Amino acid sequence: MISRTNLSSIDSAMVMGILHPSEGRNNLWNRNFSYLAVANLLLHAAVYMLFPVFHHWMVRQWHCSDLYAGGVTAVFGISLFLPGLFNNYLVDTYKRQTVCIRSILILALVTLAYPYVEHFHTLWLLWMIQGVVFAIALMATGSTLVIDVTPSQKRNQANTCFTWAGIFGMMSGLIGGYYAESLISFPQLTYVSTLLAIIAILLISMVSVSFRAPLELPLLSFDRFLLFRSLGPGVNMMAVPFVLGIVFGTIYDSFFYLCITGGVICFLLLKATVAVDGRLLVALGQILTGAGLLVLYFSDAGIHLWGAGFLIGLGAAASISQFLFVMIQLPLHCERGTGYHTYQLLWELGILLGVMSGKWATASLSGNPFIVALVACLAGLIVYQLAVHRYYRRQMEQRKI
Repeated sequence: MISRTNLSSIDSAMVMGILHPSEGRNNLWNRNFSYLAVANLLLHAAVYMLFPVFHHWMVRQWHCSDLYAGGVTAVFGISLFLPGLFNNYLVDTYKRQTVCIRSILILALVTLAYPYVEHFHTLWLLWMIQGVVFAIALMATGSTLVIDVTPSQKRNQANTCFTWAGIFGMMSGLIGGYYAESLISFPQLTYVSTLLAIIAILLISMVSVSFRAPLELPLLSFDRFLLFRSLGPGVNMMAVPFVLGIVFGTIYDSFFYLCITGGVICFLLLKATVAVDGRLLVALGQILTGAGLLVLYFSDAGIHLWGAGFLIGLGAAASISQFLFVMIQLPLHCERGTGYHTYQLLWELGILLGVMSGKWATASLSGNPFIVALVACLAGLIVYQLAVHRYYRRQMEQRKI
């Protein structure tokens, strides 16, 4: 089992690796992994820059209510699970690189089609297709290609760094989307999103992957889909993206998201130098997030808004650091890809359910959804302290026997 001190060294190595990449075969930040990490950042940016603008475009173009548009967004989250049972068959029957590239290509083509949709049911269908291919792309990169190009002793570190690349891509996409909404039209934004996806495809195509003979596997399998041993901690982890989803669907200020990103960066710099007990890390993270939500509850303007963003970024990063550590450690060596994809799916689902819940709360609870976010934040803290941390420790102890 990796100690908290070793986890701190992972964070430190991540920061140093970004600043001083190397081509060494046993180094994490070699050319192949660097290409995949940047591609993951660009892919998340391409998808998430559409979320705020897509929602407002639906309200204006299709005259939907905020709540209904939020429901359409949630369809994307649900569709992430549709290809799951086919994941193992896809990446072990066909070239993993090809599966990933074609998935992102379909995602880009669907993005270009949005402005030309004339029927509402077509919009639902395209949104669902995009969720399906996004899930396949996440699985093919994070659960297979990253593992294929990473030395075995560096794979926990690789999953951690790859995850943070996706989080920064998500934040960059939100910042860019909210900022661009006042400058360019929705069709023009789809061109920007498509361009980012194409660059991600080019980077993935330049990754060198060793030849692997195709396997004869059953069509349906839970491999590389869901690891049931990780579901409990994963559902608990969803409290973090759920809160972020409520915030994403409520605050329309690009500088606010820049402040959240600043809080995340601040945490990573602190974490690279200071080792903190995991239980305390979640407690601090949820308390800081709750403090930011309380600020938003009472005032969501000016310096209060920006300060709340920094607190939420700092707190969410602290919490997710420990949850990610737990979910990377729980899988056995042969389950690593399945365990990591379980984390990816639940993270994305948490955000999208948060967006929908925020819209519902705005319509139902006197226009203030931060009460729901505070309840979720508190529930996440209590469940981790009373159940999930004990479950994780028990699993690790049993593995030693």
